[in-house]
Amino acid sequence: MNRIEHVVWDWNGTLVDDARLCVDIVNRILTELSIPTVSLEFYRDNFTFPVSSYYEKIGLPAEGDSFRAISEKFISEYRMRRDSRQLQEHARTVMNELAEYGIAQSILSAGKLSDLTTFVDELGLSGFLHPITGVSNIHAAGKMDISQTHLAKITHDPSNVLLVGDTVHDEEVSVHLGTQCLLFTGGHNSVKALGDCRSELIDDLRLVLLRVID
Repeated sequence: MNRIEHVVWDWNGTLVDDARLCVDIVNRILTELSIPTVSLEFYRDNFTFPVSSYYEKIGLPAEGDSFRAISEKFISEYRMRRDSRQLQEHARTVMNELAEYGIAQSILSAGKLSDLTTFVDELGLSGFLHPITGVSNIHAAGKMDISQTHLAKITHDPSNVLLVGDTVHDEEVSVHLGTQCLLFTGGHNSVKALGDCRSELIDDLRLVLLRVID
């Protein structure tokens, strides 16, 4: 296996522990619309990209003005409650150690770029992560379209790049780019949801170090 020279991090669910927050926000929207709420377990077993597909599964509008209004409401609430987010356990330690070993790190996310840069700065991580690549809207359709641009920016051979994510979509992106991949099971997809993935599953971000550092 090729030596890792660069780690591409997913943001939501991988570096940031926000699955429960996302469930809570969507459940508030479901309640307002008199639609049954969902558990964190259901969410992690069923969450997928594009988010509109997940919304359709739980009874929310998946297109049109209603979908756009729900997306606006979700991100507005998320921004207001961002102080309740925390980094995943060991995330900062792992990033520190990677930096000490000279391993470059970046973010590739389906989140809106302006939000990402704000959140990264607020958590004091700007010094670790370059580039930060996100999308131009809040519809969470995925990141396949922006992934190739991100790879071009980091200028490493894909075989020497490790993508660390927490969803089936992250593996899809990794396969598309030709990178190595680790999937963290403590984020937005459960072990059950990730069961058919070919990538190695990890339940502790410190295991990233075992893949990267000889």
